[in-house]
Amino acid sequence: MVNGTRPPVTDQRPSLGALVADIANELRSLIRGEVELAKTEIKDSVRAGSAGGALIAAALGLLVMVGLLFTWAAVYGLSEGTGLPLWASFLIVGTVYLLVAVLLGFLGVRSLKKAKGPEQAVVEMQRTRDIVQSIPPNTPSATASAGKRKTTT
Repeated sequence: MVNGTRPPVTDQRPSLGALVADIANELRSLIRGEVELAKTEIKDSVRAGSAGGALIAAALGLLVMVGLLFTWAAVYGLSEGTGLPLWASFLIVGTVYLLVAVLLGFLGVRSLKKAKGPEQAVVEMQRTRDIVQSIPPNTPSATASAGKRKTTT
């Protein structure tokens, strides 16, 4: 203050352009995070679904064996006509395979029903959408056009 002049006032606040760029970067980062969350949830669901699919495949393999055993049992039963030993043994083994196949099929279907979509990612994306929609619109052009209207009327 030797000359009687003040030092220039510096505004420490960021400019509007910097704020908009920061918001855009934050939104990009948020969206990337939500996409990663969705990918993780889908991978988990695929794992659960593949386990259920493997159990169903095992059940189908056993059903093929059941078909073969029942067929052999019917053939041996008709050819023998009497007696329990051979064909009754085939029917007993076939029934056991059938029970195992039904159990594996039930477990496989139950496992497939547990597979879900990216629920958390959908919720987070909806929250982000709601937040973005709640931000008031940029209105400088509206106030500028209102000012022009006032001067023309």
